Amino acid sequence: MAESWSFLDAFEPNFRPLVVIELAKGTKEETLKWFTKRIVDKKSNGGAQLLVKPLVTESGDENIYLVGASHLRLLLGAETVGLVKECNDNSMRTFTYSSRKTFKDFADDNHNFLTMAECQYIIKHELENLRAKDEKMIPGYPQAKLYPGKSIGKQCSLLPVTHCIDIGWCSW
Repeated sequence: MAESWSFLDAFEPNFRPLVVIELAKGTKEETLKWFTKRIVDKKSNGGAQLLVKPLVTESGDENIYLVGASHLRLLLGAETVGLVKECNDNSMRTFTYSSRKTFKDFADDNHNFLTMAECQYIIKHELENLRAKDEKMIPGYPQAKLYPGKSIGKQCSLLPVTHCIDIGWCSW
């Protein structure tokens, strides 16, 4: 049976954080809830289907979020971004989940098949490709208009909302 996005769990308590997103202090609660919901929502609902956990600071602020993904989600994401990996016959091919066992060093229980940089790239790609569905604006910020199919990330840059620090790599 082929795996698909719908088989992914949205909750994995011991996930490995790969990206840190720091939102501006004072970001409205409704914006925080909407943004984190979009990160964890299923792909079919317009989400990124990633894992997110708030990091509470000493001051009690919840404006820093750790983002990761399940092993299966990362493998499906590798296929989505067209990641090229080495096969058992020493050729380089675009990774597909259905032919995963033909790739060198792949094992279902090997969580190191994808490098840290590859995992971060997959998560970055998914965050950058969050698109507006039916929303007309970012909740809490009526001046930040959203249009169906347009990038949410580009609109968030109008606000003091997104500052993303990937562990060992900065972007977004």
